[in-house]
Amino acid sequence: MDRKTYYKIRAGVAAGISMMMAYSVLNNSWAMATGTVALGMIILVVAKKQVDAILYDERTKVIREKAANATVGLVTVAFAVIALILIETSYWGYPDNGLYGYLLAYIALIIMCVNGFFNWYYNNRMGG
Repeated sequence: MDRKTYYKIRAGVAAGISMMMAYSVLNNSWAMATGTVALGMIILVVAKKQVDAILYDERTKVIREKAANATVGLVTVAFAVIALILIETSYWGYPDNGLYGYLLAYIALIIMCVNGFFNWYYNNRMGG
């Protein structure tokens, strides 16, 4: 099977999972939702094993790495800025915003710490 066929199968499975998840939510059936996701994952794994073309190469790795780094950087900065705004508005008569602001600030701090740890870990692991 070629890549285009695999991508079509993947889109169809995603659409099918979406429809079945909506139906299971309407019927309040967690078993149907779990079964649907599990079946979709099995179909995707079987389909991916039958693909002849290369789906992952060095260029894809670099693109994903850069996208992940940019995402972490932007999300962390956005959380920090929103946290500062919420903390500041808590002094203007919105006291509940302070709690949410500090929560976002701590989340941004945790993201920065985890990112720093993994940068240190992989830098040492790969001989940097």
